[in-house]
Amino acid sequence: MGLDEHIDAVVRRAKAFYSATTPGHFLVNAHVPAAAPPIPPLYEFDLDEQLTEYLDYRLAGRRPGWRAKEGLDDDCIPALWPECGIGDYSAWLGMEVVLQEDTCLAVPILESPADLDGLSLSEETKWFRYAKAGYDYLRSRKDGSFVLAVRGTMMPMDVANAVRGNALFTDFLLEPEFAHRLMAFLVEAIDWYYRHLRSWADEIAGGHVFTFGGGWAGHDCLGPVSNDAAMLCSAEVYEEFGFPYERTLAERYGSVLYHVHNEKMHYVPRLAQLPGLAMLQVSNDPKTLATIEDLPRILASTGTANLMLNATSEQLRAHIDELADRNVYFDVACGDRQDAEDIIAFVRDKSKPL
Repeated sequence: MGLDEHIDAVVRRAKAFYSATTPGHFLVNAHVPAAAPPIPPLYEFDLDEQLTEYLDYRLAGRRPGWRAKEGLDDDCIPALWPECGIGDYSAWLGMEVVLQEDTCLAVPILESPADLDGLSLSEETKWFRYAKAGYDYLRSRKDGSFVLAVRGTMMPMDVANAVRGNALFTDFLLEPEFAHRLMAFLVEAIDWYYRHLRSWADEIAGGHVFTFGGGWAGHDCLGPVSNDAAMLCSAEVYEEFGFPYERTLAERYGSVLYHVHNEKMHYVPRLAQLPGLAMLQVSNDPKTLATIEDLPRILASTGTANLMLNATSEQLRAHIDELADRNVYFDVACGDRQDAEDIIAFVRDKSKPL
């Protein structure tokens, strides 16, 4: 099966999945182990001079995995995107970034509420330019083996945490008027940035591939988005400062792909009511029970949302019958190529027709 034929099959099943009005429909991305060359950490590169060198490492690191999956009829399209950690995820507003071995952090730029008046949108900020140049370069490296995916972004509360730092959490209590103005500004800012991101990625069958398991979604989709800051707040704070602004942003799009953590789910029942929520990825956090083995809690917190869940092939076989009342995209770690072929056939057999 060639890449074009594979893309056609993925798109057909994805359209049926997202339009399904009954539960029990399943998609699957099967990961096959493959030895890949290491990618040096981002802090070893001067991105003003070595952005393309860094992206070459990323491309080389992905090719073995794509080759290992050639011919597999799962629901993942080989895709790449420029990824510079938190830099291109929130620092596009003009922040500097502290690059570290385990993670990278944006340096807040709003030292006081008065600084909000000086915050503006510009295509000349460092991390915006890196993102744009990264897409341009990867497009020049396309050879028919991969497409360019949409990178995704954060929801207003999460970007607010980046630009304001942890002072944001006292702002909710002590400076609520400022916090609301900041969230309203970020609705417009995120919409502006995300539409640039989407324009740089490849349009496929009227939609795009997203950094969400390599799956396809329709052209008017927002995502993947996140709000990790909500994990640190009460459900009441999310209700006032998170959900209303997410709803305003979501209403500008036809659908939303959303990422949450399984560590703290107290705000997710409200999030699950977001208009146009097409898929909710509940990830596995360190030192927590895997979502696929914690389904009563996960299902109780996520309403009727379509889910994306990570699992090993063994976990999926053991728990798939517990998910008959949901539509689920499974992101599966397989032992080898044969295991991947078997798990794809297993999921297709368990799924209602797509």
